[in-house]
Formats: sequence, C-alpha cells, structure tokens
Amino acid sequence: MRLTLHKKKIAALLLFMGMAFCTWLLLTSPTLEDPLPAELPNEKKDPYGFELPQGSSLQMRLAAYRNNLRQPIRNAELFPSRPELVVVVQVRGGPGSGSRLQLLAESLQSAGPGATGRLLLVLSMEQPCQEAAEAMKAIDFCRVLPIYFPYSLSFYPDEFPGSDPADCPRDMPKESALLRRCTNAEYPDSHGHYREAAFTHYKHHWWWKLHFIWERVREVSGHSGHILFLEEGNYLLPDWLHILRLMQKQCQEEGCHMLSLGGTSIPEPSPDPQHMEVSGFVATRHRAAIAISRETYYQLMGCLAEFCTYDDYNWDWSIQHISAACLAHPLKVLSARLPRVLTLPAKAEEDGMCGRTGPCSNIDATSQSLRAKVRELSGHIFPKAITITSRQQEVRNPPPMKNGGWGDIRDHTLCQSYARL
Repeated sequence: MRLTLHKKKIAALLLFMGMAFCTWLLLTSPTLEDPLPAELPNEKKDPYGFELPQGSSLQMRLAAYRNNLRQPIRNAELFPSRPELVVVVQVRGGPGSGSRLQLLAESLQSAGPGATGRLLLVLSMEQPCQEAAEAMKAIDFCRVLPIYFPYSLSFYPDEFPGSDPADCPRDMPKESALLRRCTNAEYPDSHGHYREAAFTHYKHHWWWKLHFIWERVREVSGHSGHILFLEEGNYLLPDWLHILRLMQKQCQEEGCHMLSLGGTSIPEPSPDPQHMEVSGFVATRHRAAIAISRETYYQLMGCLAEFCTYDDYNWDWSIQHISAACLAHPLKVLSARLPRVLTLPAKAEEDGMCGRTGPCSNIDATSQSLRAKVRELSGHIFPKAITITSRQQEVRNPPPMKNGGWGDIRDHTLCQSYARL
C-alpha cells in the first residue's frame, strides 16, 4: 500500500515530536540557559527531590514545572497510608512567610498525631522563598507536597502575566492609551483603570490551584472527601478537625456545597461552640478556611467563563458572583458561628509581631499571643454535636459592586486556560 504524507500531516508529526522533545528536556535538563548560580547559603540537595527555583526567570519556570510534574511527597516513609484529609495552603512567600507557615503548622498539629498522620498538606507557593522552604522542611507530622504557581510574578517579572513595560499605566485615560498604543489599551476595567499584576495574580493563583489540586495532584486522585483551603496568615483552633468532621456529616443532610470554618465576620459575644448556620455564599463571611468537595468543584467549573471574565480581581467576590448569576442553584454554605480560624492582622506590627504580610521577626511573641486567644476560647470548643440555628434556602447574594482590576482580555484567556492544562 502506498502511503501519502500530506504537508499538514508532516507538520503535525513534527509538532508532536517537538513537544515530546521539550517535555524530555523539562524533565531531564537542569537548565536551558546559563549555568545555575551557586547554591544558596545552607542549602543542600533535598532528599525528597524538592527544588527551590533560582537563576533566570526561564530557569525558575523550568524548576517550578519540574517540581509540579514530579510532585515530591515529603515524609511519605513516615506516613505510608493514603491521605484521608487534604489541606491546601496558598503561600505568598517573601519576608515573614516562613514564620507565618510555622505558626499555621503549629495550629494544624494541634489536631493530634492520630489525625495529622492521615493528612496531606499541600503548599501552593507563589514565589521561591528560602524562608518558607526551611519552614516546610521542618514539618514532620504529616505528608507534605510543595507545588509552585507557575504563572507567578517571580517567573514573569517583565512580561505578562507579570508587569510588561509595554502595558498601559493604571490611571492612564483610554484615549491616551490608544494614542500611545500600549499593549492593553483596549481593555481597561469597569472603573477605567488598567491591570496591575500585583493584584491580578492572586485570583489567578487561587483558580489555578483549584484546578491543579483536583485534576493533577496524584495523591488526590480518588479522594472523595472535602479539601480544606487555607491561606498564609491563618491559625486554626485545636478542634478544627473535630468540627470539620461533624460539619461534613451535617453537610450531607443539608445538601450544602461548602463548609466554612471562618464563620461569621462578626461572631456573637458568647457564641455557642455547637451553633452553625446555613446560608448563601458571602465573600466577607466565608472566604477563610473553606472546604470544597469534588462535586462542588465540578459545579464551579461549569461557570469557568463567568468566573474568568468577571471584572473583579478578588477570587472570593468572583465566586459570590457565579453563585448568584451562573450556578443552577446558589452555593449553600454550612459555617460555624464560632470561627475555628484566627487571622493575623493585615500588616506586621511595630514590635515585630506577625501580620498577614511583611517581616515577622518576633514569632515567639506572636505564637504566645495566638495561644492566649485559644486559651480564652478553651471552654467553647470540642462540642459533642452541632446544631443548625439559622437556615436559609436558595439564597442568591450578588456582590454589591465590581471591584475591577480584571478587565484585561489576557487575564480572561489565561484564567480559562487552566482547565486545559
């Protein structure tokens, strides 16, 4: 039989071979540019295969991709069983990040060895951070998987999705931008401002992380329970896992979509530890410490385009939008009236006490302060059962306004591309 190869078939074959070769390079080659710089101080080759990206932006991207492909599980030899609980932490990196991670790990460990031995802790990091890496290596009470958000500003410092010098300045009028012909002149947000990479990257990271955890993390394959999503700067009460398990059972009876350990933004003066409420999703009340099932994840994916094109750089307000405007049934959230998560103040304090951002030089004093708050609540935790004291059905809570910052069509396209990665 004569075989005729058309030009299109040859091109497709060459493209396939090229992609295969690039994948091989990604997995095997340490660099594609200049030699890597000398090792960072006190850094040794990690026995688990974790790689701290360094060097040029391209080298750091490749290191991040290699890490995400290999998915090195730390402490797997100490905890060989498959995880029953998955906790994902979004780690910003930078000064103080290691201290904040150390504090969060301290609170996670309070659940006890019988519980944490069946825990998979996923650390989704925005940027290479030696301080955070050292804090991660010190975690020895559970399995730990470090992953990198591959589209962070650290990996794209001078180009989209970072800040491209050819992009329009935030406050430039659209008429001036069109005359200047800057890259995104056609796409200001609802308030007439152009994108700021420092703000857009957080929504990108959260949405990418949701995809990657449920679809690509091998340890999560087959996981049928909820996954708890936290952020750097959170500190959990000792009964966090106990109450989460009670809420999971109640959630099945209520037909809810999410669990929130954050509870109400302004708790009652003396909240009963067993009191819960069922309501529609509200960003300011439910964003901290939310647990999502695989079924809910798939429902959110059904609103992929709506989420990725909604002009708000906040992931939580975007979730509230699709709950009100896209989902067949609005998100129903079971939340604790007594929050099981403490949140650090917005900024680091003058005496070195830790905030959600910035340096954190006085970690011991911060830990003591958090423990003191836990002691104050010691009589209000570990209830034997939970009770629904407020119940709302089919509540659509549209956001009061769009916060903007998400008008650039490039952000829309990148956000939607995660589902195909």
